[in-house]
Parts: sequence; C-alpha cells; structure tokens
Amino acid sequence: MISPPGTPSRRLDVLGVLGLLLVIVFWWGISQFKLVSPLFLPPPGGVFLTIVDNLFASPYLANYHLGEGGLFASLEYTVENVAIALTISCIVGVALGLTTARLQLFRSVIDPIVLTAGTIPIIVTAPFFLVWFGNSRIAQVALLILYDITIVYVFAQRAAANLDPTYVAASRTFGASPRRIVLEIVLPGALPEIFGGIRIALAGAWGLEAFSELLGAPNGIGRVIQAMASGMDTPTMVAAILALAIVAIFVDFFVAACFNYITRWRRTARL
Repeated sequence: MISPPGTPSRRLDVLGVLGLLLVIVFWWGISQFKLVSPLFLPPPGGVFLTIVDNLFASPYLANYHLGEGGLFASLEYTVENVAIALTISCIVGVALGLTTARLQLFRSVIDPIVLTAGTIPIIVTAPFFLVWFGNSRIAQVALLILYDITIVYVFAQRAAANLDPTYVAASRTFGASPRRIVLEIVLPGALPEIFGGIRIALAGAWGLEAFSELLGAPNGIGRVIQAMASGMDTPTMVAAILALAIVAIFVDFFVAACFNYITRWRRTARL
C-alpha cells in the first residue's frame, strides 16, 4: 500500500528508531570498554535507572532543595514555560507576519524591529532578562518569546508572501471581504509553512529554556542540571538531560501529528 503524499513514511520511522538504537549501543560500548571514565560518561543502564528512581519522587533531589516531585516536577515547569512562550509567540508572530505580508507600510515599520531583535545572540540577552525580571518565571518566558516570535514571524510572513495570488484574486472576484480572504484563503494556504516554523522554534526552545534555568530559576530541569554539575553527580545530570530530550521528542511527535491532522486537506488535494 502506497502512503498518500505528505504522510510520514514507515521506512523513515524505522530508520529513525534504528539511529537512536545505534547511539545507545555506541554509548554502551564506550562505557562497557571504559574508553571514557564513568565520571564523565556514565553507562546508559545506570542513567535510565536514575531516571526511574527519581522520576516522580526523589528524596535525593530534595536534599539539593529541588523539591519533592522528582524529575517530573522539574520537567513540568520547563514544559509549561516552553508552552506559554510558544503560544504567545504563535499568536503575535502569525498575526504580525500575515499583516506585514499584505501591508507594505506596516512591514517597513515592523521588519527592522523584529529582524534586529533576531540578529542579537539570544544567549547574550539572557543576563539582561535576569537583571530585569530576577529569577522568576517571567525571565525565562520572556527570553523564549524573543526567540520564538522572530522565527514564527519570518515563516508566517514568507508563507503569506509565497501564496499564489490567483487564489486571492479569485476570492475577490466572488466578492469576498478582506476578513474572509485572510481567514479562509491566506491563513489556510500559509499554515503548512507556518507549522514548519513553529516546529523549528519549538526545537530550539528546549535548549534555550534549560540554559536560562541554568543562570537562575526557582525550578526547572536546567536547575537540576546546574545543581548536579555543582555536586559532580554525572549520572543524575545526564539523566536530567536525557529526560528532557525524551520529553522534547514526544512533544515534537505530538505537535507534528496535530499539524498533519489540521492540514490533512493537503493529502486529498494531491490525490
């Protein structure tokens, strides 16, 4: 059976799983033959056991003043920050991107602001957010918004600009109002490319969120990593990093599935 165009290939899924298994086997081989000291690279079995033992409750992490909820509570804080920032960035970035794609005057005003903000290294701006907002959640969310909104804005603007003008012209011929043109023509036509930008923003947001938590946060997986690094506890530090990576993979898979469902009309249009 041939999959419709635009649907994920089973073969690609198998290759992806095989690639992950090869990484784990390579990791196991390095630790098994002691090519690297366990102090720097603990064995995968020990790391996975550390995740299981400290996932939902961890007196050990509580000794570091990281709360009683284990890794799950820290992951929950990190995921919430990423979700809040991405939601705000999508609303503002898509609205600005679609508007500037259609209004040249508005684009001339907004483009320099957004693109200048996007050219500033995001890591350099992190300390300023900590100075302005302290170690509260606002500092991490604001930093992520600055990063995410630039990506979503550029993708939304480009997607609307790349839309075939024939569709807009035809809708005007049938008497469609500007509001209906945007909601029923421009937005649906730009969605596939916008979704690509959202996934790129999401992929980078995990690492940026962990980094901002490293600099100072009341909670979060980055704070766990910082505490474990200070205590030279490499297995727990790697466990926290791996737990965040697993969550990021599953969230991306879920988001991709939602996007494929929302834009399922593409598959029927190509048949």
